[in-house]
Amino acid sequence: MIGVESASEWPYQPVGEEFPSERWERLTGYAQGWYVTGPLAEAGFGYLAEIIDSVLASGVSDQLLVISSMHDLTVVPAHAKAGERESIFVVSPANYPTLRGHMGLAFWSEYRRWEYRQYKVEDAVDVFWEMVEEKFGILPTNG
Repeated sequence: MIGVESASEWPYQPVGEEFPSERWERLTGYAQGWYVTGPLAEAGFGYLAEIIDSVLASGVSDQLLVISSMHDLTVVPAHAKAGERESIFVVSPANYPTLRGHMGLAFWSEYRRWEYRQYKVEDAVDVFWEMVEEKFGILPTNG
């Protein structure tokens, strides 16, 4: 893991009470077309497709809501109570500076607490699930 930065520099906002979740199944085709075989394959964005595929294979995709925007993923727990706002952001290097060969994971909570961490892209799936377990208490049941 590399660094945690100050909240004043962080451009992302928490997800509101009405979370317009996309279907993980829809995102996998989009991710393959953009990040694996498409225009961003050479830029190293393939880890986004790997994370999406891992959620689909996890057995707990129904417990994680997701939206995508500008090559980022925003993930929230489906079991959140009204008024709770905790979000994990899988941040693309196109939207927030990361070291070459790294990806970003961020966490924001309703208590104005947030963290930003950078990891090597080859560790993306493992560190994504570590953060999902740490922040939301959700573990994959398959694999």
